[in-house]
Amino acid sequence: MTKPHRAPVAPTTVNGTVAHRPPRRQRNADVRAREYLTDSEVNRLIGAAGKNRYGHRDATMVLVAYRHGLRAAELVTLRWDAVDFAHGRIHVYRVKSGSESVHPLSGGELRALRRLKREQDPASPFIFTSERGTSGRIDPAPLNLCSEGA
Repeated sequence: MTKPHRAPVAPTTVNGTVAHRPPRRQRNADVRAREYLTDSEVNRLIGAAGKNRYGHRDATMVLVAYRHGLRAAELVTLRWDAVDFAHGRIHVYRVKSGSESVHPLSGGELRALRRLKREQDPASPFIFTSERGTSGRIDPAPLNLCSEGA
């Protein structure tokens, strides 16, 4: 049962080879002038994060992560017992062999964290929780969308 319109064709490539080498990666300095966000860009990012369903939580996450240089894993594992509201400090536990440290909190951060604690339902030992009250896996999609809107 041969099909006359489908003639066998000899393969033109050899498995495991690439005809052309992939382009070399450009250096970051050649692509962009700087590797950090300016204060105005961060403020726009915080404003964009505040426009979604969990706006206050997401805006506070961006603010705290920016001010203290936190990785995502460090941010979502922050606990309320690490925040000293009386003295305006937060104890940060680092991942990847970093040393833990105590950081001062600004007035805006303190106000945002107090509001977050008041509005957190159900109460949790973690600062940043999902809508189910769990920590460790907060959906990053809203923050990705806010970076596009900023």
